[in-house]
Amino acid sequence: MVDTTGLLTLAAVQGLAEFLPVSSSGHLVLAERVLGIESPGPALELFLHLGTLFSICAVYRRTLARLVFSALHGGREGLRYAAFVALSMVPTFAGYVVVKKTAGGVFDSPRAVSWLMVANGALLLLSAVTDRVRPGGGGPTAKRALAMGLGQALAVLPGISRSGTSIHAGRLAGMSPAKAAEFSFLMSVPVIAGAVVLECGGGGAGAFAGLSAGQAALATAVSALVGCVALRLVLKVIERGKFWMFGLWCAGLGVASLLFG
Repeated sequence: MVDTTGLLTLAAVQGLAEFLPVSSSGHLVLAERVLGIESPGPALELFLHLGTLFSICAVYRRTLARLVFSALHGGREGLRYAAFVALSMVPTFAGYVVVKKTAGGVFDSPRAVSWLMVANGALLLLSAVTDRVRPGGGGPTAKRALAMGLGQALAVLPGISRSGTSIHAGRLAGMSPAKAAEFSFLMSVPVIAGAVVLECGGGGAGAFAGLSAGQAALATAVSALVGCVALRLVLKVIERGKFWMFGLWCAGLGVASLLFG
């Protein structure tokens, strides 16, 4: 069973890195390695993801309520948004299947994760150029949903940020920074919820697989609270056009891990 200090550390890392474009999976792998934390595996991941799902629902509660109300009453806005989210899932699911079948070993290789974090950092640094040449101003469309879904598919690899790649893809497709960020986080709701369902189906949730009920609740709560802070922070950074700065952290951490890990 993981100790409480290790549990709090991993929950805080998940809450921060899920929304900051720095790869939560990559940071969890490196945190476990550097700090010598022995994670109980899928059971903990389930509750950490559940916490970040709560974060999104809390921060975007008004937008979600409006869209759900619109969709349930046959409103055009809600139905179109739901259709675009569903469309974004197509490349995401395809990417998940392909990566799991062809690159499964990457998930257990801290060195591979380090290289992927360097690549993620380079992508984020390129967003500075994108912000200058593609100011953007529109919301989601079918084309933009597919582009962001492709970006999200890349994030199946640990070390590649889901929010970073999807937001950057949206910006390249012509979306405004705020709209790209909003769609990125809202389209992650079915992805995270699906991951929770899959992990439950694996049997980890039933017996908590190495976690006590108290630890599971604590991990969820800490991940959710830290996630709320991180999500609001990244939205402010995006508004100020400083999204690229996260690339310095990713690239630096990846290089440091390769050199000293």
